[in-house]
This record gives sequence, C-alpha cells and structure tokens, in this order.
Amino acid sequence: MSSPLFVGIDAGGTKTALLATQGKPPVRLTGPGAQVLRDGPEAAVATLTSLIKEAQDAFDGAALGGVAVGLAGAGRAEQRDAVTQALKTQLDGAPVVVTHDADVALEAAYHSEGGALVVVGTGSMVYARTDEGETLRAGGWGALLGDDGSGTALGRATLRAVLASYDGGPPSTLAEGVAKRFGLDSAEAIISAVYLDGLPLSDVAPVLLDAVEDDDWVASSILTRETNALGQQVGWLATRAGDTVPKQLAYTGGLTNETAYRASLTAALERHLPGWTLRASQEEPVEGALAMAKRLARA
Repeated sequence: MSSPLFVGIDAGGTKTALLATQGKPPVRLTGPGAQVLRDGPEAAVATLTSLIKEAQDAFDGAALGGVAVGLAGAGRAEQRDAVTQALKTQLDGAPVVVTHDADVALEAAYHSEGGALVVVGTGSMVYARTDEGETLRAGGWGALLGDDGSGTALGRATLRAVLASYDGGPPSTLAEGVAKRFGLDSAEAIISAVYLDGLPLSDVAPVLLDAVEDDDWVASSILTRETNALGQQVGWLATRAGDTVPKQLAYTGGLTNETAYRASLTAALERHLPGWTLRASQEEPVEGALAMAKRLARA
C-alpha cells in the first residue's frame, strides 16, 4: 500500500501556492489567487480543488492523508466551515483543515513558538501567538476597510496621487508610470479602468516602487505613510499583548521581497517596536500549511 499524500496550500489574493509530498522530493504548484470574501466560497473551492487534483495526478493518484489550506479572507468560522465541507465533498472525505492564511504563515515563521508576524502582499495583516498558544490580530480588514501598507493600499494611493496631479496637486513621475504600464493617461481613463473594468489596485503597486527607486518625493512619501500605518498596527497589537508575546517579529509576503518596501517597513517597525528582534520569515507560508497537513494524520 502506497504512502498517503499530504498537501499544504497558501491561498492569497494574487496567487495560490501548493506543496505536496508523499515522502521526498515534494512537488510545488502555483495557481490563481483565492480570496473567499472577494471570490466567494464556491470559486475558492474550485481553485483549491483543481490544484489538489493536479497534485494527486503528479503522484499517480495517491490517496490524501491530509490537506491544510491557509485561505485569504477566511477569518470567520462560517466561511472556513463552508469551504471545509465543500472540499471534503470534492475530495471524497479526505482529512481537511481550512484556516486563515496568516495561520499558516505564523506556523512557518515560529512552528510551536510564540511571536508576532506581519503578512503583506495583496492585502495585509498583523498576527501574533502567545507562549500559551492564544492568537491575537490587528488589521486585515480587507481592501475596502483596511489592508494598510498592502499592494492594494499602495496601488490605491498611487492612483489618488496621479488624480491629484491632474487636479493641480504635486507633480510626480507616477502619472507617467501609470500611463506607460497601463495606457491610462487621463483622469477619465483611470476612473473607467478602476470602476468599469475592475483594474486590480494591487497591480499598480509596482509603479509606486519603481518611482521610489527613482527618488520620486511623492512616491516615497506614500510608501512611508503606508508602511508606518502598518507599523502602527503592530505597535497597537504589541501594547495589547504586553508580556504575553515574545518580543520577536517576522515578516513575510510578496511585498517584503521588494528592496525599497522592505527598507521602509523595517524602519517603521523599528519605530513602533523598540527593542524587538525583527527578521524575515525563514520558511514560506505554504511550508507551514504542509506541516499542518501532516499533523492531521496524527490527530
């Protein structure tokens, strides 16, 4: 009888990463983003199921021993339960756990230890675990109500700055960058792209980061403001946690791989967390998800 297949998934707003193993070597797959609040449970389950079936095919149809999914937007129990039950149905009753994507990132960063975590990509969230295993969070309220410092927030602020320049506000290279990348060279074109065509705001973030690298003052001010807002959320969480959370923080997510962003975020964190140890997470969130999947077999 062949060994069971274990699958860990980190599903974010922009892409979904899967790591599967039946021993060694593991298989890595990438698929489209899955955000349950944005896409709805049915669409999220379709994306997840497709990737899991692809992983099974890579292992000659091996039976699933456990599947753990960190899913963006799955902060409420009813959302997690709906996706869990639908996945179990699609996967013939295989052991499945669905949690927030910050949970798998925290697992990857600290394993069983306590500490704080900043996750920043399309969205953002601050998460922490005490030495006793209690979890705390700040931010992560989605694109309309929160996600400070995220790709979505940077993109939104970039377009606002461009629109302001058309109104007579501070000039910058951002308008040129948006026109070059997206062909949007007027206020009307930007409004139509966002409100009628559904341009993902996070897609605009690279324009800002390029302008920061070129020493654009407006772009640099936006980046400082957004990363400071995220750092402020971390400070609030640290104040609430007191001495229950070890004074260590890891950061992860696609934006933290960008040099200019990482420098600005680190400076903000140092302002709001004096005396804390700061570092990049040494493992990817999908690795934390795989560790959770393997634990299902021992539960």
